[in-house]
Amino acid sequence: MDFCLIVTIVVLFGLSGRRNGFISVGYALSAYGDTWRLSLLWTALPSLVFTCLGLHWSAIESAASDRQPFVGLSQPNGRPARETILLDYKAIIPVKRSYVAFRNGHWLLGTAQLAALSFSILSPLASGLFLASLASFQLQVPIAYTGTFDQARMNSSMDMRTVLDSVTAKLIYNAASIPWTDSERAFGPFRALNDGEGGVTSTNVTSLTAPTVAHSAYLNCAVLRPGSQFDLTRPSSSTQSTAARVTMSGLDRGCPVRHEFTVAEEQDVYFVTSAEISCGVKASYSRLVFTYGHFSSSSPVLLANVSVVSCAVGYRSTMGDLAATVPPPGVGGSSQGTASGSSPPVEFLTFTPTEDPRDSRDDAFGFWRLFELKLFQSQAFTADTTWATTDFGTVTLYRALQRQGGGATSTDNGTVLQGDVLAESISDVFTSVYSTSMATTGFVLQASDQQHRGMATLETELTRLYVVPWVAGTLVVALVFLSALAGLVLRHVRTHGTLLYEEPAGLLAQAGLLEDSEIIKAARAVRDAEGFNGQVVATVFRNHANNGGLGHDVVDQNWEMYLTQAMRSRISIARVGGAGR
Repeated sequence: MDFCLIVTIVVLFGLSGRRNGFISVGYALSAYGDTWRLSLLWTALPSLVFTCLGLHWSAIESAASDRQPFVGLSQPNGRPARETILLDYKAIIPVKRSYVAFRNGHWLLGTAQLAALSFSILSPLASGLFLASLASFQLQVPIAYTGTFDQARMNSSMDMRTVLDSVTAKLIYNAASIPWTDSERAFGPFRALNDGEGGVTSTNVTSLTAPTVAHSAYLNCAVLRPGSQFDLTRPSSSTQSTAARVTMSGLDRGCPVRHEFTVAEEQDVYFVTSAEISCGVKASYSRLVFTYGHFSSSSPVLLANVSVVSCAVGYRSTMGDLAATVPPPGVGGSSQGTASGSSPPVEFLTFTPTEDPRDSRDDAFGFWRLFELKLFQSQAFTADTTWATTDFGTVTLYRALQRQGGGATSTDNGTVLQGDVLAESISDVFTSVYSTSMATTGFVLQASDQQHRGMATLETELTRLYVVPWVAGTLVVALVFLSALAGLVLRHVRTHGTLLYEEPAGLLAQAGLLEDSEIIKAARAVRDAEGFNGQVVATVFRNHANNGGLGHDVVDQNWEMYLTQAMRSRISIARVGGAGR
């Protein structure tokens, strides 16, 4: 039995390490589900097995303890009374038996008694042999890309107001991103194929990692310095202090920029936006230009707190591995005209580029000219603001107020905004506008039979049963020791026999064993001794301690069991000589 347990524990430990747990016991740990009920099995069963093994060892130890006095009696010249006729291990409390056995020189028996006692520790320890824990598994599965991106669709006919509404909800009011976009990129959507499409059905999916392309756009903004990089002028013929035609002209990294606009006291905040698309290749093709200021009648140009921000535009597409939580196959549907392709929304975990970003400005020839001009063509009047600007400019100013307010949008629309805050806010809004435009206007949904196929890594999470290493090691060492000890006990039984034809069971068998033996005479003498109170053994040791003759006749003698000559099957016990003190 010990060998079987050792093999079982070692095999399960090997499987546990090789297979990330040796068996699945459920999809999630739950205090009220089947997994909790099954946990009673994997905790109670090992404990029950070791409890049964402990009962087995208790029987071995008890039989060996009962047999030991007769082993001493069967030795040549017998053994002292303390090891024979006065010895009864069952009368000693279990925690003290080993000490008495070692004192009597019964080393093997004392070790067996300790082994039987050790099961009071091994049995509860075995309940912790198995541990249920969540484990992740990866599997290659087929996927389908639900659509492609086409920059050519982002032209003068696109509805920029819808895009800006989505950007406002996300940046200003912390709404969720539209599916398959994050704060700066639009990802090519994909889905796991189900059984009917040549794929697999997996439960408890935690993520799906697939190669895809990420589209993004970024601004490299510079806050121009007055005098050296830009100038504000008004016609010399204009002498009014309440209105004037103002011109901003400047140069940003080789690209000339210019704004002409009217300033009047009826408006407090000015935020002029435009796109310059004729900068040339050496000057990075184009600029998004922004002029910000507050009306001031005391200023020569009627503007104070002026900031001019000029931003070079870059478009990128990046191949990489996208890890996302994707609904199981068959859940939700496709969103017409957008990159969502599934419901509920996808949550992105990580995106790891596998190639260097590629310039995607000319993926669709000249699209950027139409797209950048389209940014500033929509304009709406808002009664609760102190400015009048394009929709893009309005979102940017709200974002700047939010940034400058430490995350909370300022209620004072007249707050003076710093140039660097404006530059960061412009970049935030543009990047979000581009990714949203790509995921909506630029996305082309494809029919199922036209979707490109690929492979992805599916990661699932299962509750697996593990073998706890230190518990397994402790139990295996204990079982190896017990197996060796069992062999030694068996060998001891075979090499240390007794003259008994049967184990004395009951008073009748014991009376038959003691009939006409000298131990009967000794027992009678004890009962007749002065001070006898019904306790035979206690009376003998008390008399021996007081140097009484009775104690000497019993304790200080060797006792031996022998077969009588008259009847070979008859056994008798007699004194064979002084044992000494």
